[in-house]
Parts: sequence; C-alpha cells; structure tokens
Amino acid sequence: MRKPLTVLGVVALVATGAGVAAAAPQVSRPQAEPTSDRTALLITGDVVRVHELGGGRATYDVEPAAARGPARSLVHLGLGGRNYEIPATAVPYLGRGLDLGLFDVDRAASDHVTTPARTFDRAAARSFGAQLAQQYAHDRARGSFGGLFADVSGPSAEKQPRGVLNTLTLAADEVDGTPSDTGISLLTNLDDSTLVDENEALNFFYDGTAKYSVPAGNYSAISVFFTTAADGSVSGVREVVNPEFTVKADATVRMDARKATSKVTWVTPRPALLDDNGFFLRRAPKTGPAVTFDYDAGPGVPMWISPVAKAVRTGELQTYPYAHLISPPGTGLPYEYWLQKASSGTIPKQRYTPTEADFATVDASYYSELPSLGRHQRSGMFPFETVSSRPSVPIPLPRRQIEYVQAAPGLLWFGGSAKYFRADDELVTWYGDQRSTSESYRGGEHKTEGYNKFPLHPAGATAVGAAIPSSSFVVPGVVRDGDDVAIDLVPFTDNEPGHTGTGTYGEPGDLRDGHYRLTQDGAVVEEGPSGEDVQFTQPVGAAPSVLGLTVDATHSGPMFRLSTATHTEWSWRSQHVDGPVLPAPLICRISKGQAPDTACGVEPLLMPTYAVGGLGLDGATPHGPQTLDVTFARMQAAASSTVSSATVQFSTDGGSTWQDALVTPGGGGTFRAAYSVVPESPDGTDVALRVTAADAGGSTVDETLTAAYHVKF
Repeated sequence: MRKPLTVLGVVALVATGAGVAAAAPQVSRPQAEPTSDRTALLITGDVVRVHELGGGRATYDVEPAAARGPARSLVHLGLGGRNYEIPATAVPYLGRGLDLGLFDVDRAASDHVTTPARTFDRAAARSFGAQLAQQYAHDRARGSFGGLFADVSGPSAEKQPRGVLNTLTLAADEVDGTPSDTGISLLTNLDDSTLVDENEALNFFYDGTAKYSVPAGNYSAISVFFTTAADGSVSGVREVVNPEFTVKADATVRMDARKATSKVTWVTPRPALLDDNGFFLRRAPKTGPAVTFDYDAGPGVPMWISPVAKAVRTGELQTYPYAHLISPPGTGLPYEYWLQKASSGTIPKQRYTPTEADFATVDASYYSELPSLGRHQRSGMFPFETVSSRPSVPIPLPRRQIEYVQAAPGLLWFGGSAKYFRADDELVTWYGDQRSTSESYRGGEHKTEGYNKFPLHPAGATAVGAAIPSSSFVVPGVVRDGDDVAIDLVPFTDNEPGHTGTGTYGEPGDLRDGHYRLTQDGAVVEEGPSGEDVQFTQPVGAAPSVLGLTVDATHSGPMFRLSTATHTEWSWRSQHVDGPVLPAPLICRISKGQAPDTACGVEPLLMPTYAVGGLGLDGATPHGPQTLDVTFARMQAAASSTVSSATVQFSTDGGSTWQDALVTPGGGGTFRAAYSVVPESPDGTDVALRVTAADAGGSTVDETLTAAYHVKF
C-alpha cells in the first residue's frame, strides 16, 4: 500500500483495492463573509454557515457537498461541548484515518472580522468527499470497513482507562434480517458523559456488531441504518434508540433496524410532498455535557423511529422530528410546511396530524428586481437546544408563497433569504440576503412577511414578538454604555421588523462603498469607511449633548438595480448612561463565551420604514398616482416621543431635481405621501425618495434613497 500524503495534518485518501487516490485539499484563504457570520468548509466539501445568537447559541445553515446518496445524509453531533457535521460516508473511518476533529464546525469556521482562519480549497475538498464516498461504497460492497489506512492511527491521544473496562457489543441486523454493515451508533454514559472518549462515542456496524470498551454504569445508545436504491440514492433511514440500560459486565445490546417501526408521518391539512426530513435527540446525563444527535436524512427520504413508551429515569431525554414539506406541482399559489414536534422523557409514535391551531400561517413575499435562484432557510430551536442545524433550500425569485410554521411554547424560529448565491467560489456565498432575528409564532395566527421589500435602507437589529424569551438575544443598532457609543447599523435592510441585510457586501465586480461620520455638538469625533456595515465604538464627551451620525452606502451591479445608494443623517440628544437598563431580550453586545451584558441604553434615533402602495414583487408599481406610507419610530427600548413633522420628496431623474409630495399624518408615527409619476421612457423610470422627520424629544432624520423603486407602464 502506498504511504499516504499528509497535508497540514490531514491525510490524503487512498482507496485500497479500488484504485482510487486523491490528495487532501490544499489550503487557501476564504472570501470575507457578510456581517459577523462565520463559515466552515469541512474536509469533505460540506459548508456550514454559523450565525451566533449570543449566550452560547447558534444556528447553522448547512450546504451539503453531495446532492444525493449516503454522503448527503448528515449527522449533526453535539459531543463534549463541541459541534460536528459528519457525512454518513465518513463515519466508518473516524479514528481509522479520519479524525473527528476534521468535522468540528467551530474549529473549521473562519471569522472575517478578526483573523480569517485558513480553510481548504472547495473544489479539492469536494473531490475528497466524492472519493471518500467511492471508498465507502467499495468497502461496503466487499464487506469490510478496515479504515482508510492500516498504518495510520488517529491523531488524538488515547485516554488512560478509568477502572475496569467491559466489552459492550451493540448487535444489529438490517431491516432485511442480514447483519448490519451500514449502520452507525452513538454511545453515551448517563452517569458522566465524559467517560466515553469523543473519538470512540460514534461507531459503525461491521458484520452486525459495533464494540465499545466501557466502565460499568448507565448508558444510552442510538443507532441509524439506511437502505439504498439501485442508483445509490438513500431510500430510507431507520433510527433505533435505547435510551437507558445498565452495563455491569461484558454485555450485548440488540439495536436491530426492524425495531424502528414508526414511520415519521405528517398528515397536513393540505397535500404536501416531503422535501427534507430529520430527527433530533438530546440526552443529558447526571454529570457532563448533554449529547445531541441530529440526523438529516436528506431530500424526500423517509425515516422510521423506534418508539419508547417508558420514561427515562436517569438524566433527560428530548426528541423531535422535523420536516420541510412543499406543495405539489401545479398547485396555484405555492405553499410550504415547516414542522417540528417536541417530546420529553419518551419517544411517541411518529404520526402527526397538525391542525391550524398548531402552526402560524405566513403570507411570505420574496422580492427581486431580476429573476434569480435564491436560498431560503427557517431553523426552529427549542429551549433545550444550543445549536439548530438545518439546510437552506433553493427558491426561485421573485416569489410569493404561503408558509405554515410550527408554533409551540418556547419554540423560536431563525433564518433568512438570499437574493442569489454562488456555488463556484471557494465557499457557497449568499448575496443580497436578509437575516431574521428570533420569532415565536402563535398557533392559528395569520401574518405577512416580506424579504428584500423595497426600498432598502439602513437599519439595526430589532426584536419582534412579546413572547421571545431571554434565551435569545438582540443587539440594538445604537447603544450608549457610560460614555461609549456603539454603532451597529446595516445598509440595505428591508422593511420587515426583525430583519437586517448584509450591507454593501457583494461580488468583486459590484460597485460598492460606504462612509460614516459621528459628531458631537457639530464637531467630528469619528469618521471613516464603513465596510459592509457600520460597526464601531467611539467614546464621546460625558456632558449632555447632541450627537449626529451620517451614513452613506452604495451598492450596484448586475444583480442590484434598485436601492443602489442611501444617504442618512441622524441627530439626537444623548447623555451619560449607568447601570443595567436594557429589557430582555436586548443586550449591549454579543460576545462568544461571555455572559450577556445589559448595562447600556438604546439611543433615541428615529428610524424610518417604508411601504410603497401597489409594489410588485419585482420592485415596480404601475405608472400614475403613487402612495407611500413612511413610519418613523425610535429604536426599540428608547424613550418614546411623538413625531411632530415629516416631509417626503421624490425624484425621477436620479436626484437632480426634487418634487414635494402631499403628506398627511396617519397617527402612530405614520405619514402618507401622495404624488404621481408618469415615465417619459417606455422602459419606465426609477424613483428616488427623500424623507425627513423630527420628534418632540429633539431627534431628527433626513434620508435619501436612490432608485428606491421602479415605476413602469
């Protein structure tokens, strides 16, 4: 056997007997990622976008490298306080040529805000993953998973045995009764989860058995088996759970695939097709970190689970199935279901019949001035979770659809939508996306939501919904801590509460720029280029004063024809802030691994939001009479004040000349502007907007939006 290459501690793949050889991916530097998200490119080419929520919580958007087959079935494993994303094809080689650490999302993630971590060339990583899948298929066909390299040991050091060890054998047959050689298993010590070595906890079945050397104690085991069709695609997944058993001596525990008798079935009010399917399990021991196991079966793959009727006695058990279902072809207005149903202590039979009382009905619109293929993600998280790992799904834009979203106590939904994406970069990259903060839905409620609804403008993150618990955190756009003013505003954010955009982030060929200036009583105290967003902290004088902030941002390119530039000037009265004053879920900053800080105050900036009457999904309105509702409100948790005046002007020549609109107060800080636009060109015309407002507390805003929206014949 040829001696394997070693590149940066990662062995190259050499398939014994199959004639397959591929070098491990070479190292390069990733592109900068928008906002503070981090991106992990794994050795197998799978990409994970990490969005930090604060308090140790995060959501993952997973982009599998494989579109089908066992490599598309992904295991999300939470073990020893670390998080791993592992293709099923890699599991038999863990500790046998592949180290579990290669799939550690946090270790692989890069953070462009500080020092971008080195990562693998994506094309080479995908090639490595594809050849690993070939190795897996070859070894499975010959009935032997001996590891990638007979002469290579895992890089992690062996732990010293703790007392007398017993041989625990998990024995399993496939669903057809033959000894399993496709299954994977996860073992947890319920007395102390650290007693099972992380590199040994996840195992695989060979010739019907998976063996462990363990001390006496209480254990939990999970086993997953899958069948494949003739073309190599996964045709079904069976998950068997033995939530509690005792090991006193050498023992054998059967985990036969046929024990998974309950098919995960969703009987929805409207016909729907299974698009994605998975099952989450959390097992908390007496001592040590909880273990989580989340198996995403892949698009349209059915799952069977073994029910557990008797409640566990040791530790905690929480489970839930999750599914994304879509409307059948030719259904008129399309619709989707995003469902997940939690259980505690037991595992019920997996047939669910949700009604309108179980979910919220969301009339969702996705705006784009040009046809494109975007991405869309909803990721639900229960209070017992710290990480929610879900793949995003493609969505043709522009588009309107109905989304039925699971509602449950404590269940928070995160996500977002990309205007388009590129998969031919080193990393899969989203562009023109809007990220949503956490939202808790109520069963039976009806809502409307808009993504990238024009005109786009600068904004800060806002929390939506009174039911959001303090386990989810939101950092307001402008806060003051003592005499430090912290700014975190994102240009080109849409008009949906809770959304923030990605600022001027774009492709190299786009025209994009940004600049900010902070003043105190008219004197400049800080200014500079803003990058993708406006994010900085600046000390100011302690005496009460008037602060001013000016933000300019431009972003145009082949995919960005509307909302191409913004100019905003704010002024407000500010003073020294002491003490913890922010209400949950607002915090001053998100710092990984640190407790939330609430000792700051939200500054009273006036933030406009816009609603253009008759706006189409392409960002255009018919020619003739136009209406525009502008709502001015102070940032969340800032002291309220009545908006005393507002003006609206419009331009059809790019801002060279301006015309006044008729403005009528509507109450609650909303003003309606009426005007008429008749384009001179048959191609229509772009409309620029300029709005101003002032409130009784001394806050003002003056905002100009270039190419805010389009008027057509």
